[in-house]
Amino acid sequence: MSLITLFAVVLLPVLLALTGLVADGGQVLVARRQVQGLAESAAHAGAAELDSAAARANPEQPAPLGPRAAELAAAQYIAIQEPGLTASVQADAQRVVVHVRSRPIPMTLLRIAGIMQVQVTADASAEPRTGVTRAQR
Repeated sequence: MSLITLFAVVLLPVLLALTGLVADGGQVLVARRQVQGLAESAAHAGAAELDSAAARANPEQPAPLGPRAAELAAAQYIAIQEPGLTASVQADAQRVVVHVRSRPIPMTLLRIAGIMQVQVTADASAEPRTGVTRAQR
């Protein structure tokens, strides 16, 4: 009888911990994918904001980004998403970099281990691409 009790006392916390990792870990992985997708989409939205005046002035060179317009476009993309996201956007004439942090994700079973909530972060960058650069078949 004492062997069964010892087995239950040792095995039950291990099974609870594994169940918590599977359930809450899956929730965190889904949130990570969503936040990464938002960061990449915001960066692409910013990379679409080309400086048309600079492109017209020098048509032989690739069109540069309008840094202020790129930052604004990426920030607006994040702003229309779910509430609770925070983001920072930096842009120059070559690239847009977006860093997104999710709202706190409440844990269910990992609360037993003292992990009440988790925040997920993601980074993405994008560069402008214009015109045909090579033939493709």
